[in-house]
Amino acid sequence: MNNLLESWDNIVQAWADKKIILFLDYDGTLTPITQSPSQAALSQENRELIEHLVKIPLYQVVVISGRTLAEVKRMVGVEGVLYIGNHGWEIEGSAMHFESLIPVQVSSMMEKIKYELITQLCDIQGAFVEDKGVTLSVHYRMVAQDKEFLVRRIFEHICMPYRRQNMIKVHAGKKVLELRPPVEWDKGKAALWLLRKQEILKGKGNVLPVYIGDDTTDEDAFEALKNKGITALVGAPRKFSAARYYLAGPQEVTELLKHLLNGAYEKL
Repeated sequence: MNNLLESWDNIVQAWADKKIILFLDYDGTLTPITQSPSQAALSQENRELIEHLVKIPLYQVVVISGRTLAEVKRMVGVEGVLYIGNHGWEIEGSAMHFESLIPVQVSSMMEKIKYELITQLCDIQGAFVEDKGVTLSVHYRMVAQDKEFLVRRIFEHICMPYRRQNMIKVHAGKKVLELRPPVEWDKGKAALWLLRKQEILKGKGNVLPVYIGDDTTDEDAFEALKNKGITALVGAPRKFSAARYYLAGPQEVTELLKHLLNGAYEKL
């Protein structure tokens, strides 16, 4: 796995005369991972770079996150960005809106699971359940290390009966356990959905997706876009990642945004 910035000269040739869909994960990519999700504020520098990029017709900037759509829109707050929340379940921006159709019985089941999780985790300091509407997340980043196993055990105990009947899907991230409806939909499916919409407008072969993310949930997108565009893992290279490139951390993501901005100006 090569560093994306070090391979820049070769990459520039790949996106000549193409519309670029720039997918940017939020936590751990545009911002460093923080102990509490509420502390992960977008830097003024990155916000200004995104504001410049959205004004350039060459790019469609997409911020894709496990956060709810409302939350990621509030955290970024840049007009012209297409926002994807809830790992692809919510999409909104520039005359585009996607709503997942979740049966009422699934919503009722998720509400029941949420109550069970809150009830059994309430005595573990630092653990909390986030209701994202379509999905549920159990966060334990602020839990004492010797109590983390207890959070996972309680989570597994509650979820196992539903998993055995294929009523839910479970995904693990960085100190977070996530519950989703049993529907084949994720960040990768959402990225492909958006790519196809752009290919209808621009023509197949005239659109290049660039996906930047750091978490295990981004692997779905890395895999989906493996032979279709440029993918980069943020953080130390992982042997089994489907990403083609890596960026050492959020600071190199900022450098990438600068490269993209300068590259666009060179084409004008």
